[in-house]
Amino acid sequence: MLKATLKIADLENYDPVAKGSSIQVGESYIRPFQHKSLESSLVKNTEQWFFVIRERQVAADEAGVHSAVIAHASMDQFRQHYQKCMHWPLDFIVIEAARRGPRLRVRAGYIASLPIYFHVEERTRTVTLSWDFMDLLDKSGTIDTEIIAHHLSMRTFYSARQARVGVNLLTAGATLYVDRSQTSFEYGATTSSAPELSGREGSNYVLEFSDTLQAVVRSRPTAFCANAVELSGGMDSASVAVAVSESVASLACGGILLGDGSSPKQIDRRASILSALDCRDHKVDMHAHMPAIDLDLDLKGRLPLISEYYLEAFGSLWDRFRGDGCEIIWTGIGGDELCARFSSDEEEPRSPSSPDLDIALGLAEDLLTKRGLDAARSSFLFSAPISATLSTTLLASLCHARPLATRGLWPVRPFGDPRLINFGAKLPFALRSGKELLRSYLRERLGSDVFPRGYAKETFALVLPKAIAARADIISSQLASCALADFGLVSQEAVMALLNRVITTHEFSATSTLARFLWAERFVRQLC
Repeated sequence: MLKATLKIADLENYDPVAKGSSIQVGESYIRPFQHKSLESSLVKNTEQWFFVIRERQVAADEAGVHSAVIAHASMDQFRQHYQKCMHWPLDFIVIEAARRGPRLRVRAGYIASLPIYFHVEERTRTVTLSWDFMDLLDKSGTIDTEIIAHHLSMRTFYSARQARVGVNLLTAGATLYVDRSQTSFEYGATTSSAPELSGREGSNYVLEFSDTLQAVVRSRPTAFCANAVELSGGMDSASVAVAVSESVASLACGGILLGDGSSPKQIDRRASILSALDCRDHKVDMHAHMPAIDLDLDLKGRLPLISEYYLEAFGSLWDRFRGDGCEIIWTGIGGDELCARFSSDEEEPRSPSSPDLDIALGLAEDLLTKRGLDAARSSFLFSAPISATLSTTLLASLCHARPLATRGLWPVRPFGDPRLINFGAKLPFALRSGKELLRSYLRERLGSDVFPRGYAKETFALVLPKAIAARADIISSQLASCALADFGLVSQEAVMALLNRVITTHEFSATSTLARFLWAERFVRQLC
């Protein structure tokens, strides 16, 4: 939500001043992300100050108010403004500084729409913050091989600790503290209640879900931001699209059409949803935007370790949204977690994807050397806290946050809002199982059973095998030199055997393992 460089010494010697939309503190600065759905302000007195950037709530007279200044605040005024920020219901980042010490604290909200990374330079005690991971690549020359090994073993966590030593993620609900000599990082306490799986038998859960989803949507400033919804053809995105369409006068939708036998009903389902929404539609053909899978990216194309596999297709869709004047992008990310199973639930038939996952995990370990396996099996002590938003939701949105922000688009995922997360924790198993809650909601809203039980869902399973096979010679040539093998984490022979297996069989589990390796190899090559 911002970019900043803050020298601890400047906090003692200079008063923060607003310069345009930015804040200047001596040589230090804070630059908020510019968007109509955000607002920022600076509150200060003689001893301390804080800067906040946050998602705007619907009640607003102006669009995109940045760097409003409240100077000479009394202690009571300062405390009141600060407490309001800490209890803000939407996303936020707060930077607070005290002149005595001097000391700095950065706090993150729980929603993590556009999370920020940080680096602390020990010699100068300079804190660098940015929503773009690539801004911080030059801050350290060391790769965290343990993080890379965990990633290769397909046990990725949403974590403060990143693959670049010294670069960390300010995770949801976390706090960074820095003074002249000390740096510390603390995770926030959970904000979600324990699951309540019994009681309220007479409740109308579908109505309550509808009201809660609508409240989440209407809390955003949709009146002065042009809105678009990623509409894949599944229940998650369809539910969000229906809710947003009921709150805005004009809506754009868009989806990636797979155009193969894996999803024969995707076009029909999307057509049924679109006919009920009366919105503009942008369709992107996956076959025209296949993943490039180039291991040697140029400087402008460099990407973080955790990034979208199908960025070419999504990028085309987002560019169309941007060209259509859209500013907020709504997604169905988090729908699976809303209807997640709990350990106390009755047994369900095992998911068809589970055997594939077991095979993929085995193949991942087969790639690793002894050193890689030891690192992958080490205790991972720096993962995200148990918060309202599950780590799988945070990881999924992290893949999209940066490329959306570079286009000036703001992401909103209603299912990641604590109000819906807490509601989902109270749902009876019968409504979570098979997403029966969403099916019932959509049946009422669309007037037909667009999503019958057992319907054929869209899947990207065939995309990466085809993309890899199409570039097999190039990938094989590039892997003649393997950076991860040079670090002693993988066996180059095992990598080549897995590549040949994917080319020959197009097997989903083998492709999942290989894709994880290829993205890690590409990332490490950027740093070598």
